[in-house]
Amino acid sequence: MITRRCNLACGYCFEYDKVSKPVPLDVLKQRIDHLAKLRSVFVTLTGGEALLHPDVVELVRYVRAQGMTPFLNTNGYLLTREIIEGLNDAGLYGLQLSIDSARPNAVSKKSLKPLMPKLRLLARHARFHVRVNTVLGSSPPEEALEVARTVIGFGFDSNCSLVRDDTGALIKPDPRTRAAYDEVRTLGGRLPAFLDDDYTQQLLDRGSMTWKCRAGARTFMVCEDGLVHLCQPRMGNPGTPLLAYTVDDMRQAFDAPKPCAATCPIAYAHHASKLDGWRSQRGQTLLTAGPAALSTVVAGKRSPALRVVG
Repeated sequence: MITRRCNLACGYCFEYDKVSKPVPLDVLKQRIDHLAKLRSVFVTLTGGEALLHPDVVELVRYVRAQGMTPFLNTNGYLLTREIIEGLNDAGLYGLQLSIDSARPNAVSKKSLKPLMPKLRLLARHARFHVRVNTVLGSSPPEEALEVARTVIGFGFDSNCSLVRDDTGALIKPDPRTRAAYDEVRTLGGRLPAFLDDDYTQQLLDRGSMTWKCRAGARTFMVCEDGLVHLCQPRMGNPGTPLLAYTVDDMRQAFDAPKPCAATCPIAYAHHASKLDGWRSQRGQTLLTAGPAALSTVVAGKRSPALRVVG
């Protein structure tokens, strides 16, 4: 996380406050330097609301200058043409925008109506990839479908995720929500195969799945205090300061069993672990040949109470 502060207060979110100061630029640059030493590939800047950080464009530029690929998560409300052009010039690769409903409601303020002007700005001026995620279950399912169709109409990537409980597991959707999820999957403009959400469909159909989670090695989170965490629902584990996190820690996490994996819906954990199908894992070659980590600079609550797949 580059700042915990957010300009919205969505009912399902536990990852923000309205008072925290942004993490200082020099501190974040130190952390980015260490991610580069760990041979990270991707760095995602998030919050809170990442655009509330006064140096967000400079941070994107610094990630790129250190040889890594910068991503940014935002609710979109603060986007302007000036910010978009700044992110273009800084070398942003991809931006994820969250839109959960057609109109604001008591659960989510991230809705299509107030964000349509921002989508138009992105369509006209962004030179980076734009991905819009919709949380099914935070609004009537028909609105989620409206969001997906609109996003695809702009030429952006569309993705949907599902509300989860305080353990991190999916909350089983009602029939209308499940039907909407299945319909969204049939629409054009979906993400490429290596970023698909087939794991979500398996969890919905079977309740669990067998796979090997590589969190802590190929992907991990860094909170605003500079501590490493496996993922959003597993804050505090391992809780090691990033600047003390080493390749040996990554080797240990690479094969460490994660009891929560069977019911895990965390997108970036599944996507990072897809590499298992692309090359041999014998000898834990991950850290001796090729990029070491898909790392994320983020913030998280001190409890595993986050309820949204993201």
